[in-house]
Amino acid sequence: MTDSEPLTTAAGAPPTPPPSAVDSDTTAVPVATTPAEPAGAGDRPPQSRVRWIAAGGAIALVILVTALAAIVLTSSTPSSVVLGYVPTDSVAYGEMRFDLPGDQRQKVGQFLSKFPGFADQAALETKLDEVLDRLISEGSQGKQTFTRDVKPWFGGQLGFAIGPIPDVDPNAPMSSTARGVLLVTVKDEALARAWFTNTLGQAGVTGTSETYQGTELTLFASPDAPTKQAAFALAGGKVAIVGDVASVKAAIDTKGSSALAKGPGVAAAQAALTGDDLGFMFLDTKALFEASTRVTGSLSSASPLSSAITSLIPDWAAMRIRVEADALQLDAVTQHKAGMPGPDQNRANGVAAFAPPSTVALLAGNDYGRSLLDWIELYRSEPTLADAFAQIDQAAGMLGGLEALLSWMGDTGVVIAKSGDSVEGGVVSVPADPSGGRQLLTTIRSFLQLGGAQAGVTIRDEQYLGETITVIDLGDLRDLAAMAGGIGSLPTDPSSLPEGRAQIAYVATDEVIAIGSSADFIKHVLDAGAGASLADDARFKGLLGRVDAENTGVTFVDIAAIRGLAEGAMSSATDQQRTEYEASIKPFLTPFDALISTGAVGGELAETHTLITVK
Repeated sequence: MTDSEPLTTAAGAPPTPPPSAVDSDTTAVPVATTPAEPAGAGDRPPQSRVRWIAAGGAIALVILVTALAAIVLTSSTPSSVVLGYVPTDSVAYGEMRFDLPGDQRQKVGQFLSKFPGFADQAALETKLDEVLDRLISEGSQGKQTFTRDVKPWFGGQLGFAIGPIPDVDPNAPMSSTARGVLLVTVKDEALARAWFTNTLGQAGVTGTSETYQGTELTLFASPDAPTKQAAFALAGGKVAIVGDVASVKAAIDTKGSSALAKGPGVAAAQAALTGDDLGFMFLDTKALFEASTRVTGSLSSASPLSSAITSLIPDWAAMRIRVEADALQLDAVTQHKAGMPGPDQNRANGVAAFAPPSTVALLAGNDYGRSLLDWIELYRSEPTLADAFAQIDQAAGMLGGLEALLSWMGDTGVVIAKSGDSVEGGVVSVPADPSGGRQLLTTIRSFLQLGGAQAGVTIRDEQYLGETITVIDLGDLRDLAAMAGGIGSLPTDPSSLPEGRAQIAYVATDEVIAIGSSADFIKHVLDAGAGASLADDARFKGLLGRVDAENTGVTFVDIAAIRGLAEGAMSSATDQQRTEYEASIKPFLTPFDALISTGAVGGELAETHTLITVK
């Protein structure tokens, strides 16, 4: 037996929840907010894909905007509820914990207090309510507000799941085969159902009711694609589920105890990423790779990767975000396969000991040359890359081959340092084979001396701290830019570039080999090696100690110093632009201090730890 009953909703107030289907499994539920008008009445566009997009977009927008700013509005819950409802065959899962589990409520308050307007924690909830009311009112054209329509039912946890990845059907649009669900915890089932029904109704979308495993589903579809249905359900009175019908039913099948949530990958990731967090994401990389293989296998021009490479692809990867009192903490962990190219042990990276104290950015890796050669050797076995490697080998042969080009590099990185109101920088390496590095630079110098004279290239040597600095003068910067413009288009007029000479300088000692933008940069590298360096800086050492002092690589960015350089370069800005920056932008940038990130390996795991600090 099938019944039909309209659900009339009043603008600005939640509608009465639909009746439960007790006499049948399917009940037609037309959802409307106003009486139907004859076709063509007024200026209202006809029902079409616009309404489908509006319905889904309105729901997603309100939930996401609510979640992103509801950071201190809900009560703390220690465990994830939405994770239990993730369909078992999902290939990706993510969650945001706006219920602030464990210590995150206190930490978030401390972190936000660094920013304008958030010092008074007692008024924080009221301020956020006002902001959310305004945002949601504007997003819903005045039909909803946060405090009246969303806050009463939102439980504070938001999750999503994707997959499985379907086989490619060239005759079917991707949207018709995509799988995924949005999961939201609720604290009032009736209000949550009423909000969803009202939102659909405001978008003019009609739904039907169906019972599945004792749970009521609301099915809805685009008028232009009636066979592709989406569904909404409230599972166990705890979680609202929105997505394609198959995925929603798969989430209901979990009964809040998902096998994926209890699987070895998620368990290993959560064991490694200890402590409470605000967000967690898990990727089934093995399933994603297998899906990618099926896609490429369907293309006649695609060649499968060799087993040497596929065997190194991790089965899973995960990441999370946590808040400390003075930092955002971002951590990632993945399965580490034996035989993976790259460093296999952790130790202090040596580049920072030669980076000037004024360094504003450092990106360095351990055993860089050997790691590159290992990766090259791995990919050299790929038949599809044979032609590319033949060309690479031919070019590298002029300088002694890839081994000569790369094997001399030990810990190596890019260093950018402040120099007055400008910056300088280059590549700095603690050589694994100093003689090999010197030989390569000597060979390059010989080539430039033979072929560069006619182009105006000059080479000179300078002595500094008992070492020889070689300076290669390439000519006037504007002339070089004009020559380059004759070959291809340039984004700027050469005449707009600053006056000066384009130079490359280098030094090669037993302790360091540096190639940089000027002789001054090379001198600053030698000064750092002989005296104070970034590695000696108390701030840098403190940051490094909070991630991994012993690592496989390190990244450092002095956010405060870069902001200062950017502000110093605002001389061309108008008075209005500077006033706007000082009043509306700078106060929210000033608290940010630095970024530090390290990678580390251990047993079967590879981890990355990142901090973005505020002061």
